[in-house]
Amino acid sequence: MDNEIESVLNEKMSLISNIPIIQGYYLVIGGGKIGSNFVDYARTNGFPFVLILDINRAAPAAKKAVEIQDKQKLVNILKNPDYRTNGNIYFYNAGLEIVPFILSYGIPEFIIPAVPYHAAAKLVSYYANSQNQNLIKEISIVSDNSDGMKFFEQLESEFPKDIVAGKYPEHGIIMLSYARKGEICPDNCMSPEGYCPNFNRVKLKTITQHVKDLTDTKTGWVFESYQMKQGIGGLKGEDFKIITLDIMGYVKKVCEGRRNETFFIATTCNCHGVVNLFSLR
Repeated sequence: MDNEIESVLNEKMSLISNIPIIQGYYLVIGGGKIGSNFVDYARTNGFPFVLILDINRAAPAAKKAVEIQDKQKLVNILKNPDYRTNGNIYFYNAGLEIVPFILSYGIPEFIIPAVPYHAAAKLVSYYANSQNQNLIKEISIVSDNSDGMKFFEQLESEFPKDIVAGKYPEHGIIMLSYARKGEICPDNCMSPEGYCPNFNRVKLKTITQHVKDLTDTKTGWVFESYQMKQGIGGLKGEDFKIITLDIMGYVKKVCEGRRNETFFIATTCNCHGVVNLFSLR
């Protein structure tokens, strides 16, 4: 392994290891319909501290929060515990790329992804990669004979066909769901484990369990989304920290052996999931 790469990975892992988990802190990535809904829920239940991020300053959730005007004010709020109490709800106009910076001041009790892409997978890639070296990248499969395509097909074949809602080998993505084509889950569903009351469907396993079972034979990690309220799920900050460190440790080990590897990162709940394939070279 290149000494510079090893040094950068060691430094990042050390920093993440020392970041505390802050109870009562909720980071919402996306201020659209779901983010706005969560703000209402947080205010009703008196959550101590909510921070919403969105690249659109006019996002619906922004209208329900105090806007942070500049980065220094954001830092002051993140560093000062007094700001993180009494039901404060803030909005900051930024995209996902700022999240590692925000998390460096403390990892929230829950991270609520409310964006139309796989936030957890992209965040892990931000941590693993550096300005000078992209150690991991999302697979873009362009040939049926590629190693990536073989891994993709093996992974897909492990899932029951009726839960594969979409497969996009050109992006290395498999979408999973107990809802079938044309079915739309209602916003007020609590996603019970064993049975879908909306479509009268038995679920022998949750989507989370289906994907976790794959980790016995395939290299991969699963971020589980927990039901916060009807229609909204969140990742536990503690889980995010542990899994991110585990993935970075794996990246370091593979780089030391100078091997090529393919693995997956998934985010799942009882009823739905997204699986992203990555290559490490």
